[in-house]
Amino acid sequence: MNSIVRSTAVVASLAAALTTASCAVRPHAMVSQSSTGDRPIAIALVGNNPHVLSLDAEALASGVNAERAKRGLRALQRDPGLDRIANAKAIDMVARGYFGHTDPSGVTFEERMRGWHWPSQYVAENIAFDSSEPNAQRAFLNSPPHLANLIDPHEQRIGVAVVTVGSGETFYVEDFSN
Repeated sequence: MNSIVRSTAVVASLAAALTTASCAVRPHAMVSQSSTGDRPIAIALVGNNPHVLSLDAEALASGVNAERAKRGLRALQRDPGLDRIANAKAIDMVARGYFGHTDPSGVTFEERMRGWHWPSQYVAENIAFDSSEPNAQRAFLNSPPHLANLIDPHEQRIGVAVVTVGSGETFYVEDFSN
């Protein structure tokens, strides 16, 4: 069975931005393209008390639908199942101190979706590690592969999670499906 799976990940200058403590300004866009077989980036998080940011997740989903509306595309419906999958991914990245579609054990996005028994053959994911929801949203919109996921006309549903450990260390996950 052929699955159509697209994924993108934040890899641009993330390690340098996180290890340079004296850097006063973090890079604006920390999003770039990778493949489904990407390697996770280890992150030494400063914060240690994860919080789910429901209002930021709602704002992220609203931003996706606003961009789709500008292009004459129908709005995506929030899906509780995709929200759970996105939340589990964000929490896993926090708990294990990494960033990537593929986890440190080598489990890929496609394998993760199969593990959740997701019924669709078409899924996509955007992830970001950024200091705020507006910055993450802007980074997704300014990255061609992430934007392609946002405005794909085949998608019908979205799941979103935003989890922070504080100090601008926040994980943003968008999962898309038809």
